[in-house]
Parts: sequence; structure tokens; C-alpha cells
Amino acid sequence: MFFTRTLKASAGAGISIVIGGIVMLLMLASCSTSPRIAPGQQMPLVKHQPHKGSHRTMDYQITFAYTFLEGHGGEPDRIDFSGRLIPRRGLDTFILRLHFLDENGNVLGTQVLYAPGAGRGAGRPAISRMIEVPERAINMGFSHVAREQRIRPRGR
Repeated sequence: MFFTRTLKASAGAGISIVIGGIVMLLMLASCSTSPRIAPGQQMPLVKHQPHKGSHRTMDYQITFAYTFLEGHGGEPDRIDFSGRLIPRRGLDTFILRLHFLDENGNVLGTQVLYAPGAGRGAGRPAISRMIEVPERAINMGFSHVAREQRIRPRGR
């Protein structure tokens, strides 16, 4: 009887360890490093006047404007960002991020500009955000995730 209880307790602990290991592996797999923005894709962060720009890839085009707002009394610097996004047709999922970079191209901060959610498709084209600018940021860059719509066979 004691031996049976010990086996059940050991089996329960073993299963807990295996499940814990699987959870740990999934967490590690879902973690991603900061994206690298190629030097040709980086834009200077304009601080003393309103700025307009555009950025285009095969998956989207964005035209944008922002005004840099210097923080006072311990408040962080910010930009008042507005833009118009045109995603490529046929995307099921689309996520657009704005990154702030230091002089070496390292990502100091990231703001999600657009993420409608899986399965809803890309919709609203207007983006308007007040975004905190990290200290030492001198450049900006965009990154995105895009997934095609799945083609579903028609029912007969």
C-alpha cells in the first residue's frame, strides 16, 4: 500500500515536471529579440519642427506626420503621431510597429501602431497616437508582421 502511494506521488511529480518543462519551452520560443532595422530603413527623429514622411514595403504603405513635444518637469518627450495606412489586399493579419533607435541602431522602445487582430483583416486606415519617446532616441523605423488569408475550399 505504501509502495502504491509512493508510485502515484512520484508519477504526479514527474508529470508536473514534464508539464513545467513544456511550458518553459513554449515561453522561450515565444520570446523574440528586438528587430534590427536596416540603416537604409531608419529615419532621423526630427525634433524642432513638424515632420512628414512616408514608408512603403510590399505589404503596406504609410504616410505620416508627427510633431515632437519636449517633456517638461520630469515628463518624458513625446511625439504626436498621425498617419494613413494602406495594407496590401489579401492580408488576414497585419501588425505595424514603430521603433525608436539609438545612434547604433539599437531599439530603445517600440509602439504598436496597428494590430486589428487575427481573422479580422486589415481595416481602419487612420492612425493617431501620442507616443512616448525614449531618452537617447535619434532615429525611428517601422517593422511589421503580415499573414495571407487562408484559402478555404468551397463547399459542394
